[in-house]
Formats: sequence, C-alpha cells, structure tokens
Amino acid sequence: MKSDIWKPGTLRLFLAALTAVVGVATSIGLVAGQAQQAGERGAGAAAGQGRGEGRGRGPAMKLSDPVITDPAIQNGGIDLHAHQDPDSNGPSYGQAARSDDAMDLYERAKAAGMRGFVIKQHLDQSAGLAYYMRKLHPDMEIFGGMGSNFTTGSKVNPWAIIHMTEMKGGWGRIVWMPSWDSENSSHKVGNYMTTLAPRRAPYFDPPFVSVARCADGGRFWANYPKPCTGDLLPEVKEAIKVIATTRTRDSNGDLILATGHNSPEEVLMMIKEAVKAGVKHTIITHPLLDVVGMTPAQIKEAVALGPEIYAEFVSPFGNQDPSSPIVKETVEGIRAAGIDHAFVSSDTGQINSVFQPDALAKCAKVLRASGFTEQELAKLFKINPARILGIAPPAAATTR
Repeated sequence: MKSDIWKPGTLRLFLAALTAVVGVATSIGLVAGQAQQAGERGAGAAAGQGRGEGRGRGPAMKLSDPVITDPAIQNGGIDLHAHQDPDSNGPSYGQAARSDDAMDLYERAKAAGMRGFVIKQHLDQSAGLAYYMRKLHPDMEIFGGMGSNFTTGSKVNPWAIIHMTEMKGGWGRIVWMPSWDSENSSHKVGNYMTTLAPRRAPYFDPPFVSVARCADGGRFWANYPKPCTGDLLPEVKEAIKVIATTRTRDSNGDLILATGHNSPEEVLMMIKEAVKAGVKHTIITHPLLDVVGMTPAQIKEAVALGPEIYAEFVSPFGNQDPSSPIVKETVEGIRAAGIDHAFVSSDTGQINSVFQPDALAKCAKVLRASGFTEQELAKLFKINPARILGIAPPAAATTR
C-alpha cells in the first residue's frame, strides 16, 4: 500500500515545508556571510566574470508581478538552464542567492505557456528534484542534471555521472563540465585566487578542477593566458565515454554533455572527444560570456565538428535595446552557429534578476526586432531544446 505522503496535496505540503526550512537556513547564512561576500559573486555581478552570473539579468522582479510571455515560448518553450532553489548561497562559492524555487518556477512557466525546464545547479545533481516535481506536475517536462565541481570530487568524476543515471525516474540528463571550480575560472574570475582558492586549499590541491593537461604533464594554463599543446585528462575522456554510452533508469534517456566554464581551447577538445565517443547531443555552454569567451568564428568551428552540437545563448541580451552591442554580438553568434545549432536559455534565477520565463520572452522580443522570423524563434526556444533533450518537437512547431 502506498503511503499518503505520495498524494499530490500531501507531497506539495511536505516539499513546501522542506523548502521553508532550507530558506530559513539560507537566510541565516546569507546574513552571517554578507560582509565576507562583499565584492565576490553574489547578488550582482560576478567579479571578474563580465557578463557572468547576475550581471545584466535585472531588473529585480516579485512573484506577484505579471508574467511576461511571447508566442515564441508559448506552446512549447523549454529553458535548458534555469537556476532555482533549493541551492547553496554562502562564502564557499559566493554564488548568488536564488530568486525562486522549483515550485515557483513551475507556476510561472505554466502561466507563460511553457513546456518545460531543466533544473540547473553548479554543485549538486538535480535528478531527484526533477522526479518530485514531475510527480507534482506531470503536465510539465522537468529535467535535471549535474555539475562537475569540487562537490563531486577533486577531479571530473565519471562515477558521479553513473550515479545520476541510476536515480529513480531517470530525469537527470545534462552533465556540465567544471564551472565554478574550473581551471579556466581560476584565471578568469577576478577573486578566485585571492579569496576562493584559499578556502579550497585546506581540502584540494590544486584549488581547481582541470579538464586538460600539457603534453609534458603540466597544468594546461600554467602560462596563462597562453595555453599549451595538450590533451584532455583521462577522467574527462572517461566521463565523456559514460555520457555517450549510458542511458538513464526508467525513462531510458540519453545524457547530454555541456562544456561548462572552460576556455575555447578546452571546449574544442571536449567536443572532438564527444564526437569520437558518440555523445548524442553536446551543448557549448554560453560561449559568449566572458568566462568562456569564444568568438563567432570559434563557435562556427565548434558546431561544425558534429551533427548535434548546439551553442547556448543566454538572456542578458534580452534586457537591452536591439541596437546595443550585446544584442549585435548575440545575433552574430547565433548566425555563426546557424539557426539549427543554437538555442536560447535564461541562465537566470539569481536574486535581483528577471524570472526565467520572463527572461526568455524578453529575449524573443529582442530577437524578433533584430530580424529573426517566427520559424527561427521556434527553433531557438522550442524545437532545438526539445531535440537536445530527446523529446518530440511541439506539435504546432515547424520542424526541420
């Protein structure tokens, strides 16, 4: 006999209470750590990271604000990069506190007419949360994923990927390579070596997670900003092999490689290895953000390496006038990737940012004003995200 806790109403109350407890603990930690976090990643710009977490994602919104929507996300829109609570916020990472939780996001996504979203976390796997959310809301395509930072070990961890695939439901699909803790971030993020690295030093040496090494065995970025001639680390190749060959429990889904906060040189190596290993779908994680820093030419080179490689473009440009440099750069990047190899995600959910569905709608409006057709917008917001997740395109959308 099933316990009454699994009834939707009881489960909702249980999760709400759990979220409230997490929220209280997070609030206490936030107040205690505010002085320590001044100048670090938090509610605002990510120090030294240009258009990184927080920057350009405002203005702040309240959950009571009317939902901004657009035909480009109605009846099929999917957000593949939606930050949300429960998530961590404290001095160990200094990442921004989150503006909404998974249940809040469901309500707003439903009101906006969206089809689904991926619960994005840098530090934990979210397959379990996706399972619960689907039990509560079977009308929404909700997926999870996992990061590859120090919370999964001092190296990229293939075993952690296998663990995620065995979670009940099998809704964890995207595997992000190192982001907050990447070797590239240790150079690109302004306060990494001065503030974040010393916090890691008692536990990890070196204080970052590498994906590649030089031919002589040295660190890939030992002579930053000049990379060496090198190759991916064995554990990264093994992780990519796991992504290529392992399907998820129950739902039998393919895994997706996302390249994380790594340099153009490292991204290209990962994509080449993914194509060689047979990874079904690969995401180039926000290539235009400064922490990655790819040029349109490099984006074009990357997507040309295989048939199912997609460049991700994230929402700060949606807060700009269509004539602004960031919009022009985004348009150039999308055109370089090709409309069949690009998609738009929010990458919001930070405190003081536009909510995720609203951010997507604003992006669609800016792209429409920049000359994108309705068919192109359908690919960027509906069709391509569905293809990446391995689910059917929305019935009303025009397919390839």
